[in-house]
Formats: sequence, structure tokens, C-alpha cells
Amino acid sequence: MGCAQCGAELPVASRGRPRRYCGRACQARAYRARKDGAGINRRSAARPRAAAEINRAGVLRAAIRLADAEGMPAVSMQRVAAQLGIAAMTLYRHVRSKDELVTAMVDAVLAEQSPPAPSGGWRVQLEHEARQEWQLYQRHPWVLPVLASTRPPLGGAVLAAVDRSMTALAGHGLDHRAALSTYLLVSGYVQGMALLVAAESQAVRDTGVRPEIWWSRARSGRFAGLVDSGWYPWLTELVVDDFPGPDPVDGWFDFGLQRVLDGVAVHLGETGAAQSTSD
Repeated sequence: MGCAQCGAELPVASRGRPRRYCGRACQARAYRARKDGAGINRRSAARPRAAAEINRAGVLRAAIRLADAEGMPAVSMQRVAAQLGIAAMTLYRHVRSKDELVTAMVDAVLAEQSPPAPSGGWRVQLEHEARQEWQLYQRHPWVLPVLASTRPPLGGAVLAAVDRSMTALAGHGLDHRAALSTYLLVSGYVQGMALLVAAESQAVRDTGVRPEIWWSRARSGRFAGLVDSGWYPWLTELVVDDFPGPDPVDGWFDFGLQRVLDGVAVHLGETGAAQSTSD
């Protein structure tokens, strides 16, 4: 018989009830796991499986599914283990800590991206990287708060993405610090626009009100009165032109990305920079 927490073989008791745990440490971990998992729907939890059936790739898939469904705050070693139907301590055979788990999760979803753009100049390559990052946040919104940090997980895929952008700028008169700042400029724009999408999604979940309904109500409410005051002539034109609200975020993203790249071109001393083929 094995320990109910870590699976280690237990000695056969000569008398009394059989032991369930190999020691007090495993007993305490089991208690904490039960306490942390008290809110888990037992019917939806995965059926118990042998530890030998679990591998690192399976752990990452379970963690990513959980993050996609409930966000990164829901991801813990206990919750991932519950999804797999294994003891929490068994998970540590595949990932040594929560930080390692998150780093591996980010590397795994970055691997879903398209290959780097073929050589076509710094602008083509930076635009490709920006659009890949934008699409990543749409597929896996939990990645945004993880990467939008001064202390992101430094996995191989994250470092490769940064290095590709810096390499695209090589030979244009920038040292490595300026190249990194340029990468942060473009990536920061992508993350800022992605925050708008994330905030709108959260607002819909919190209120149940779709964006077009919210803007329709705003136009006929206090916002309309302020516009009609004549103090904001440009906003008046927007309302007259049936301002659509935040639905065309992709259009706003495209416009802003081109202007950011235009600014990089000016900084590099280039004029008449070629526009994106997506324009």
C-alpha cells in the first residue's frame, strides 16, 4: 500500500489500523490540499490515475486548460493536480514549483505561434512579432498579466521572441540597450491595446451588458448632454457619425501599430518607410 499523498510504499502495520501517510509532512500536505480544494466540483474533477500515466506535457495541458477557463489566479499546484486526478506531491515530480509551472506554460503557448517572418527588413519582422503577440493574448488572455511585467518568466521562448526583435534592428545604428527599448516600445503598445480587450471582456462578465448596448445607453444619457453642450466639437462629430464604441478594436490596433512603426522608422533615420501589406 502506498502513501495517500506522495505514493511512497508504506510498511505493513503489525497491529492497529493501516497507515495512510508516510509521515506527518504528507499528512499535513493532504490536509492543506483538501482545504484548498474544498471549492472544487468533485463531479468535474478528473478520475484518479496512476502517477505513471502523467507526464510533463500532460501537466502543462491541464494547467493551460485551467488558466484558459478561469484565469491565472485559479492555477495552483493543488488545482492542477485535482484536474489530473493525482496527489499534489506527485506534480512536483514534473515541475519543481509554481514559478517553473508558469514559465513552462508560457513557453508552451508561445510554441503555438507561427514561425518568424522571413527576412524582409526590420519593419516586416517587428510587425510580425507584434501581431503574433496580439493574437496570443486573444487565445490565452491569462498570458497578458504574466508577460506585462518587469519580471516576466524568463523561459526560452520568451527570450527567443525578444532576441528576434533585437536581431531585426541590428545594423541600424542602435546599440543593444536602444534595441531593447525599441522592442519594449512595440510590445508595450500591443499589451496596452490587449488590456482594453481584457477590460471589456471583464466588464461584460461583471455586468452582462454588451459594448454596443453600453454605448447606445451612453449616447442617449449624460454623454449625449455633454456632447450637445458644444464644449467637445470633435466628439459631437463622432456621435453624429454613429460612433460604434470599442467593437473595432482590431482596426484601432492596426492603425496604432503602423504609427508606432512609423515612429521607429523616424528614430532610425528612415523616411518614406514602406507601409504594412495589411493596410
